[in-house]
Amino acid sequence: MSDSPASSYFQTLVDKTGWKRMAKREQIMVGSLIIFMLVLFIIFFIFSPLLESRQRLQKSLTKKQVELQEIHSLEKEYQALQLQSGDIQQRLAKRPDNFTLFSFIEKQATTAKIKEKINYIKPSTVESDGPLQESRVDMKLQQITLKNLVTFLKGIESHTKVVSVSRISIQEHGKEQGYVNAVIQIVTFQKPAVQ
Repeated sequence: MSDSPASSYFQTLVDKTGWKRMAKREQIMVGSLIIFMLVLFIIFFIFSPLLESRQRLQKSLTKKQVELQEIHSLEKEYQALQLQSGDIQQRLAKRPDNFTLFSFIEKQATTAKIKEKINYIKPSTVESDGPLQESRVDMKLQQITLKNLVTFLKGIESHTKVVSVSRISIQEHGKEQGYVNAVIQIVTFQKPAVQ
């Protein structure tokens, strides 16, 4: 019965290492060292990369789960904004076609008896890709009473006309007690003009 080429190669390799000439104790030590080296090789080059890969995968999975939760949260927020936008569009449809924020503010200022206290009033529009365009007016009122300011703000804030105060800054007016200065930003929405 002839030996296979692999076993004859292994036998030649064993002969060259001098394995048969070693004492039993030396063979045990060298064999243990070889087994130890094989175990280290398996740990460092097979198990360790697998464990690192598994940990990276778990971190990636955790990150993706967090991102998915954020996406769900953003989706709910988007749906709420869509509903709100639909509500705004319905209210805008009920608003008169000739409505302008500038004239609405002037009317409310006249009603609150502060029209002569307007230092400046600057209308502007904010470009938008959405179905609605933001129209904004920045204004400064000088030397008005808090009562008149509150009356004006109550008249300006209109749910039906879709007008709101987005920013306000109030300061005392110099040394005169009971009077204030106010810088107010008022916004509304409108459908973009068709060109």
